[in-house]
Amino acid sequence: MNYFTPLTKLIESRVALQKALEEFGRGRNIVLIAPTGYGKTILSLGLVDKARNHGISDGLIHVVPYRALVREIYVEKFKGNYQNTGYQSMDEIEPWDKSPYYLRELVVSTLDSFIYNLYKLPVSEMYKILKGSRTHGHYYPVLASIFTSTIVFDEAHIYLGAELASGCEDEVETLAFLMAALDFLAQMNIPLVVETATMHSDIIAEITEIIKHSSKDAITIYVGGENLQVKKLREKGVNVLSIRDKEFEEEHGFKWRTQLITRESALKMIKETCESEPILVIHNSIKRAIESYMEISKKCDNVVLLHSLISNKDREEALRKIKDEVSGRRGVIVSTQVVEAGVDIGVRILVSEPAPIENIAQRSGRLCRGKFKNIFKACREEGAEIYIIKDDPRETAEVYNMERVSSTMELLEETAKDNYYAIDWRLLSTNTANRRSFTDILERVPIKSPREVFYTPNYALANAYLNSDGQPDALIKILDDLGRGLVRSSILVNVLIPPYTGINPDDWEIATVDFERIMRREKSTSNKCLEYIVEDNRFYPKILLLGLTDKGKEPVESRITRDLETINKVIHRGKFTSIIKSLSEVGEQARKLKGIMGSFFIAKSDCYHRGVGLEIW
Repeated sequence: MNYFTPLTKLIESRVALQKALEEFGRGRNIVLIAPTGYGKTILSLGLVDKARNHGISDGLIHVVPYRALVREIYVEKFKGNYQNTGYQSMDEIEPWDKSPYYLRELVVSTLDSFIYNLYKLPVSEMYKILKGSRTHGHYYPVLASIFTSTIVFDEAHIYLGAELASGCEDEVETLAFLMAALDFLAQMNIPLVVETATMHSDIIAEITEIIKHSSKDAITIYVGGENLQVKKLREKGVNVLSIRDKEFEEEHGFKWRTQLITRESALKMIKETCESEPILVIHNSIKRAIESYMEISKKCDNVVLLHSLISNKDREEALRKIKDEVSGRRGVIVSTQVVEAGVDIGVRILVSEPAPIENIAQRSGRLCRGKFKNIFKACREEGAEIYIIKDDPRETAEVYNMERVSSTMELLEETAKDNYYAIDWRLLSTNTANRRSFTDILERVPIKSPREVFYTPNYALANAYLNSDGQPDALIKILDDLGRGLVRSSILVNVLIPPYTGINPDDWEIATVDFERIMRREKSTSNKCLEYIVEDNRFYPKILLLGLTDKGKEPVESRITRDLETINKVIHRGKFTSIIKSLSEVGEQARKLKGIMGSFFIAKSDCYHRGVGLEIW
């Protein structure tokens, strides 16, 4: 490896990671199923060296679902542990290391960027392509990078497992583009590694079957002993190598107390405990998370709120406070699902709203991390505590599949009612007679057949496009006809938080939101959150373009050429690329810019509340 660091040393201490490197070096594709906190992400530091030294690939692209994960992995895990690393996301972490064409040896990328790049819509030139500039962009360089790299799909349960398990028609349709991409990569014999901690055996089996379309052999490395999940995988014909990591099991073999309680009891416990130790509280909606934050703050003086509608600076401050003031000390972290992956938290107590079993397992996985020594010691001595609120799922778990949430709650209550310590939320298998792994419950919660994805029109179209010499303009027409994007039905846009006048653009405070969500909100109320140019009672969203001029970085104010009413008609028709074109049609003033570096809506001063977020929930 490039450097000998504590992270690379950790790889050497994990027997399953060493086995994964060994099998990868033999030319095999890998599916790695390991507990939360095992170190799956840092395996890429070993894989990239193994790939280059054995002539397997020239680089590695590490794909994750969230921009926040890109930042965390790049800053804390890759940078400083490998000498030629970069990142790709909407964020500007360190501009000189941004690598939209994946030209660095080790790159961490959002799933959105990776999929659009693979489908010949390079993210660095997407606006130019979609606004009809008679160009297909420079997609050959990024495809060349993908075809000569190892691709690692980290946290795969979030964008493969959860969507397949949901049974939601829209998610299954969108997932078709991802599964077609995975199939295409396998057929191109690109080295693949899929990593997960919480995925049903039916989904693992389907992913493994796709990976077998490569000429490479495939192996599933399972960090645990023989259990119900391993048995089902073998019954489905999956080549499973079960590995017991006794050192990890000994370190993490503490007791997990699981209890279903009322919302009132949960709030009482939080208020009584917050001054003595840290607690993590997770809600399924931003609205309820904010309400909970406000209520808890009346009693507890060290409370942090984290969700997707807070600005980059507030998020950084929240993460700093979580790390320096709450973790391992005292206080309450109130969050939504954004905390389920990639956020290091030093707590041993979780309060969660009802959710599918895999989400609760991910939430529990935030607890008792080895990075926080005092909390880890407390977990070993006192155990971890999981409190799940007994609410009607129809009222508090509306973002999930109701059947799966209800089944999860029934099985949890049945399992824990006579023995609070009956469930292990970390280890994938246990040797204790009166305790079972969460995977046993995961396998008993029903899911719809993953195979339905392969019979959708989206899958057929995506498969045909990827395996042809089809050009981006053909794909754009397909997306318009289908009324969706490749990985989401809408797009993310940046909203500039005032005050910003006179501030260096590098210091702007920005919140990133779903375009469709904020436009629907703006249309439905007279109390608008964004700044507009109003002409003849028609509202044209104001926009700032940041670009290069002779003076350097400079913002130029303009407007979207379509009014709010027209934009909402476009959204209603589901014309995904038309929305992007609306954002790129910003008038003559944009001609002042030599190169556009970003576009920003402008929030009204009373729309953003410090530490709480944009008022669009």
